[in-house]
Formats: sequence, structure tokens, C-alpha cells
Amino acid sequence: MSPETAALWGAGIALVSAVGAAGVTGWLTTRGQHGQWRRVGRREAYSAFVAAVMAFREAADAVTSLMDAKHTRDEAARALEQVDARLPAVYAAAPLVVVEGPKDVAALARKMTVTVTKAMTDLEFYVTAARRFGRPGQFEAGQVLKRMAAVDLELNAFAEKARASLDSRKV
Repeated sequence: MSPETAALWGAGIALVSAVGAAGVTGWLTTRGQHGQWRRVGRREAYSAFVAAVMAFREAADAVTSLMDAKHTRDEAARALEQVDARLPAVYAAAPLVVVEGPKDVAALARKMTVTVTKAMTDLEFYVTAARRFGRPGQFEAGQVLKRMAAVDLELNAFAEKARASLDSRKV
């Protein structure tokens, strides 16, 4: 083989190698950027959902704090209105979590939305009983506290799964 032919072969191989390396590098970069973009979207969805549930929980605490204190019916009604005002944010944030996934995190968001709805029903029942009888019955107060404990447990489980999802290499 002549030196010119060997040089052409060498240049050709170098060109193919350079183009191949650039293609692989571009593909890996794009894949990494896409994964980062998905993680940012998930983090935002998870954060919005957790913030909405925590705001609901804090407003519910204002109602449950009335259980131990003397309160007027108007105070209880105002506190309940504050809890009710927090529900739309929970309902708005949950679908974003469902879309962003993964399935196990989305399932926990759906479950927590149901639990929060049930907690609202229990709180309404509690306040209604307080209005009707002048003070709530033990069952209503106990049911509200049990439901709030369930919200707390589910929120912790959701946060744990969400963190694991964000830390995972899978997108």
C-alpha cells in the first residue's frame, strides 16, 4: 500500500471516529438534559403537592385546636372555612404528580387526596356536631384526630417515595 493510500485510510478512519464520538456525546448530553428536565418537573410537582397538603393540615390544626378550648360557633365556622379554602390547591396539585409519576408516587398522591377529602368531611361533621349540641361528641373528635394522623402518615410516605424517585437514575 502506498503512503498516500495509507494516509487517506487513516484520515477516513479518524473522520468516522470523530463523527461517531460527536454523535455519541450529543446523544448522551441530550439524554442527560432530558433526565434533568424531568427531575425538575417532578420536584416542582411534588413540592406543590406537599405544600398544598401541609397548608390544609395547618388549617385543620386550627379547627382541632378548638376541641380543647372554649370556642364560639362562629370561630369554628371561620376555622372550617379556612380549611375548605385549602382544598382546591390539593386538588390542583395532585394531577401534576399523577402526570409526572412514577406510578407508585402517583398512587400515593391519589390516596392522599382521598384521605384529605375524608378529613374535610370529618371536620365538617365535627363542626356541625359542635353547633348542634353546643360541644362536639367524643366520637367526632376522635375520628377527626384519627384522620389527621392518617394524613400525616401518608404525607410522610409520599415524601419518602418522592425523594427516592428524584434520587433514582430512572427518568
